[in-house]
Amino acid sequence: MTANHPAEVAAHYATEQHLRTRIGTHRRYTVGPDLEASLDELLRLTGQETLLDVGTGPGEFPGRLRAQGHTGRLVGVDLSAGMVEQARAHQPGVEFLQASADALPFADATFDVVTARHMLYHVPDVTAALTEFRRVLKPGGRFLAVTNASTYMSELWAAVAEAATLEPSLDAVRASRGSFAAAFSELNGEGVVRDVFGNVEVSFLQSALVFPDSQPVLDYLASLPSWQNLSGPEQERGWAAVGQVLRPLLQAGGWRVSKTLVFLSARK
Repeated sequence: MTANHPAEVAAHYATEQHLRTRIGTHRRYTVGPDLEASLDELLRLTGQETLLDVGTGPGEFPGRLRAQGHTGRLVGVDLSAGMVEQARAHQPGVEFLQASADALPFADATFDVVTARHMLYHVPDVTAALTEFRRVLKPGGRFLAVTNASTYMSELWAAVAEAATLEPSLDAVRASRGSFAAAFSELNGEGVVRDVFGNVEVSFLQSALVFPDSQPVLDYLASLPSWQNLSGPEQERGWAAVGQVLRPLLQAGGWRVSKTLVFLSARK
């Protein structure tokens, strides 16, 4: 799967199963600064803002804000009807709509804040989406994007690359990493946000995953779109190859996989 092929993205996110695996992995095995606390520090919301979360998935971010007492209008949009259904079922007090990031169903100058968390690398035309985000922001409104750095989980991808020498079908899984970095990371995100908004601030969050054994690593890989594209026999051989590579890495205890997130902020 390429990072931003619409049909493949839609198929992968038709349900939340694979996304839930990845979310659960990060929640259970992350050490270091907390993403949600870091976002709250960056946004410094008063609780009265109108906020749009684009690519909201199961809607946990705006749902958390509402549960914590945010009184302003909260809206989440997602391209996946399945995600919108889940969000509506589990996040009361938030409006959820199915919509494309580059064609938002809102009037100009509607929101005080627009957020785009881990989704712009899925958008075929990032500039078009950012232009829409700017359009629906009020004058002085704030935009915040969260994405993965190009070095995100580099130790994991090095292990996949080594495993691909044992099982060649894994080369497609390894190559998918470059597709995501090329779509939207710190390598190009700063420039495209500045082009649309006329300003941008970039910051980073450094943390890590510490895996106690190979099973959560294999589960994480199996949840990726590129792994899902492998045939059943290829997946079985891939599991064996990755397991062989991981064995010595886990002998000394927990295996540490670094992860760097990128925050790109702008004002209208």
